[in-house]
Amino acid sequence: MNNLGDYQWKNRLILVHAVQETEGAVETLRDAHVAINDRDIIWFVNTGEGLVSNQATVSGGVEQDINELFAKVSPEDRVLLIGKDGGIKSREPSLDLDAIFRRIDAMPMRVREMRSGD
Repeated sequence: MNNLGDYQWKNRLILVHAVQETEGAVETLRDAHVAINDRDIIWFVNTGEGLVSNQATVSGGVEQDINELFAKVSPEDRVLLIGKDGGIKSREPSLDLDAIFRRIDAMPMRVREMRSGD
């Protein structure tokens, strides 16, 4: 995966710009790996010292795309949910995985996935 567009139609993305309000995000995301995998989520946390992800490797193009995306949104938008269609589905000041999971589970594409057992 060389840029964020490569994930379109395959994965949902959670992007976290780590600051004090999102401290502990990496641990929270790692602890929820079963629910995250079930929802086809790839996550990236910009720790300020680099990107941490549930992907084995992160290309420089992906990191650049994430930094550019965070440069375009409001500083309060520290957590972004991007749908499989590539659109931003939510912008939050902090990481609330339960709320993100509820939002995903209400999406038409996810409802179809749950029905068909994907």
